[in-house]
Amino acid sequence: STVMCCTASMALLMAEEINRRNLKDKIALKKMIFGSERSSHAMRQRIKSLLGLEDMFDIPGMTELYGPGTGLECPRHEGIHYWADYYILEILDPETLEPVPEGETGEMVVTTLCKEAAPLIRYRTRDLTRILPNACSCGNPLPMHDSILGRSDDMIIFRAVNIYPGQIDEVLSSISEISCEYQVVLEREPDGKDSMTVRVECDSDTDAAKANEIEKAIYRKIKSSIMVSCEVELLDTCSLPRSERKAKRVFDNRPV
Repeated sequence: STVMCCTASMALLMAEEINRRNLKDKIALKKMIFGSERSSHAMRQRIKSLLGLEDMFDIPGMTELYGPGTGLECPRHEGIHYWADYYILEILDPETLEPVPEGETGEMVVTTLCKEAAPLIRYRTRDLTRILPNACSCGNPLPMHDSILGRSDDMIIFRAVNIYPGQIDEVLSSISEISCEYQVVLEREPDGKDSMTVRVECDSDTDAAKANEIEKAIYRKIKSSIMVSCEVELLDTCSLPRSERKAKRVFDNRPV
């Protein structure tokens, strides 16, 4: 097969296993369509590099609407072309349900145009994205939305700050020395304060001085981008669990 369609987590699992077994030169895979969950830029680049892919395409979707997918990236990778001839897409504030200003992030709300058996009218998907106002340079007339940032019901509140996992994805993707896999662990300390630990994978050959620099860089970027302080824990590559299903990366162990 030259093309594969799967979740991003499954793609990473396969890519690392193929790399571990030195099978890269024995497969014919050239392109991959991935979806079902958010994936960071670093994760996509790692999959592409390990498998020697020519290209990868994001395909968001949900069972309630249509299949396969509700839109697709084109080779220009400027956004997701969504099927505007099959459904109406609105971007609303997930709390007020009012339309957000053009270009701002909100919840995808859809109304189907061709679904007869179980039509959806202003259906809340819980997926967060934004409309991209500019036309794609590929010439496709279908409008575009951005990649899925996350889900409105995935939001965590840490020290009065609303945080989406996608924000952490973006921060960690900007640091080239670490792997694409991570975990965020939230705990409540004996003194009643909440703590956050970010666990990330790093090359096992990294020396102590370099590891310290990486930890400080992660701390600074999270502090400046998300406005929270955290502990950073570096782990060896492939230390964190992999799954063919949607990866769980946030573990909130605080009592309700």
